[in-house]
Amino acid sequence: RCMLEAVREIWFGEGTTYIKICYGNVYVDGESGQLGDRGVVDGLRIKTVSRFDGDTLIEVEGRIEKNEGDLVEIDINQIRRQDISQQHTAQHLLSAIFLREMDADTVGFQMGEEYTTIDLSLGILSDDMISHVEGICNDMIAKDLPVKSFTVDRSELHEVGLRKEIDKKISEGDRDIRLVEIEGIDISACSGLHIDRTGQIRLLKILKREKVKGSLTRIFFVAGNRALEDYATKHSLIARSAQLLTCKYSDLPNRIESLVGEIKASNSVVRSLSERLGYYIAGDIDRSRSRITFLDEEESVLAAIPKFVTLEEYLIIGKADDRVLLFGRNFDCQKVLSKIKEELEVRGGSGRDRGQFLFEGDFSTIKELILKNFS
Repeated sequence: RCMLEAVREIWFGEGTTYIKICYGNVYVDGESGQLGDRGVVDGLRIKTVSRFDGDTLIEVEGRIEKNEGDLVEIDINQIRRQDISQQHTAQHLLSAIFLREMDADTVGFQMGEEYTTIDLSLGILSDDMISHVEGICNDMIAKDLPVKSFTVDRSELHEVGLRKEIDKKISEGDRDIRLVEIEGIDISACSGLHIDRTGQIRLLKILKREKVKGSLTRIFFVAGNRALEDYATKHSLIARSAQLLTCKYSDLPNRIESLVGEIKASNSVVRSLSERLGYYIAGDIDRSRSRITFLDEEESVLAAIPKFVTLEEYLIIGKADDRVLLFGRNFDCQKVLSKIKEELEVRGGSGRDRGQFLFEGDFSTIKELILKNFS
């Protein structure tokens, strides 16, 4: 939807333009807990929308050559507004059902680009409880209940049966109060975006929960197209995993558990063999009495070698793919790495006895540099 708005103030940032317009037609980031509008102003992308001195401040990418009093054309992204409407109405529905079924108040709400969260006054929340609430919400969505927005005089608030009391600053103000009602389920004071019927939410899915602030539980959920996209993505991942593991979807947990057990057992064998190989390589180093040794081995083998070397002074430089590991005794690895950094572009760190860095070049370059400066 395009609209023309008069510029109240305009100024410029680094590669951006700030336009102040009358508050009311463009939704602000974070207001009512929801996402703000996006779209374009005179063809330039909206980056942020905020409140500024009672008006709306739009930050756009680029420079708009307008003056105070000029008109700008604002084209709001309606697909984003539909998504916001779905998430916000789903939040009202979810909060109402948690209150009705679990006696849990919603004490926090935050909509994000990927998911929405509500904080509940509930310390314990089981999988069965989540399934119960989610099931009821989706039943209410399937019933396609009307969702109405209307205003009432603040003197009438005590008559409407609000789910949650509103702030005194609002209830005692001089403006009418906007309410949103899901028929037979919820009435809440809200100035945000909402759909017209619960059927437009399409689907609600609770993703996870986590404990916050002591006795509160945070619920993460998606609704509408987000929920359908989440289902499609997870179905694709599960189907691919089942194909790779040659099993049915229902067998995936057992199959993965079995593989994890096999990997742990294999890792134990690898550690044992690495220790044994490290012991033999350390013996070769002791017999050679080499002060500086260069090796190209697996990292687990390199890490085992210093445990068994008995020389009083040594430096081991080991290459493991694109990482180079340093081990020393009475040989300052930190000085070695500092010298390498003077000559080559490498990233890493070191203490006196050991260090490591990333190097994708020819290992012989490292050898030549160390032998030249430390042999």
